[in-house]
Amino acid sequence: MKKLRIVVSLPNDNAYQHQQSVVARATAEALGCDLQVMNAADDSITQSQQLLEIIQSSAVNKPDAFLVEPVTAAGLPLVAEAAVNAGIAWVISNSDVEYVRALRKNPRVPVFTVTQGQYEIGRMQGKQLAALLPNGGSVLSLEGPSMSSVAAQRREGVAKSKPSEVQLTTLRSKWSADAAEQSVVSWLRLATSRAEKFSVVAGQTHELALGAAKALQNVEDPEQKKLWSAMPFLGIGIAGQVKPLVDRRVLAAAVVTSVTMELAMRILFRAIETQSQPAECSIVETSSYPELDKLRPLQ
Repeated sequence: MKKLRIVVSLPNDNAYQHQQSVVARATAEALGCDLQVMNAADDSITQSQQLLEIIQSSAVNKPDAFLVEPVTAAGLPLVAEAAVNAGIAWVISNSDVEYVRALRKNPRVPVFTVTQGQYEIGRMQGKQLAALLPNGGSVLSLEGPSMSSVAAQRREGVAKSKPSEVQLTTLRSKWSADAAEQSVVSWLRLATSRAEKFSVVAGQTHELALGAAKALQNVEDPEQKKLWSAMPFLGIGIAGQVKPLVDRRVLAAAVVTSVTMELAMRILFRAIETQSQPAECSIVETSSYPELDKLRPLQ
């Protein structure tokens, strides 16, 4: 089999996406593939243009596959169609896009999705909230951008599994600790943003939780600062990022998930090698750390 050329398109370079890049490079080396990694800087237009330039290039040596984590929930359908028509395999990471099934009708190239199972991740965080707040309470929730399918599906999962007595106050942020910090700083200017109204702070990633914690620990009012500092924080991330934070009690609990790049690239490699169409969607594992039955209700 010829040496495969794969282009990986990531939405940004936050902690999770940085690890995606590291794992993609290591997997490409193990499989003997040529790899190019691109960063869209959270701009869907940039991401679209980067990929279309490659598709429309007159260069003879076009890539065999695109492995794309879209910036927005739409998932670049026109780019995907152009890629498949050009004989380039299309793999979606961490996004539930409706057009994948239609594109799979073209037998020329593999088209499939590998995801963390964003809805299930949200459900797991909702179960953590249920374990901590069995009698209800208020949660300050840091979520990703409204245009993100990851943020939307995680929010849906939390809403499905949390008790109805647990109420969420939602703040939006880009996928970085700095952005989350600024979002919380702006929210704290409101007279109603008082610590005594809340029981837990939850982030859709551990970076969002850490950014929120930084802002809340810098509150000028000593009594408010004390209350915020004593509050439990929840986050989401891969094991190497979140388990140490829980062990050091920076986070009270975390949803542990995995990067998608290794699984996606191995499925892709095998599909091209055997000229087959793999399963439409594969999901990496998710768990709670600590386990749900070890979480104790807050006093």
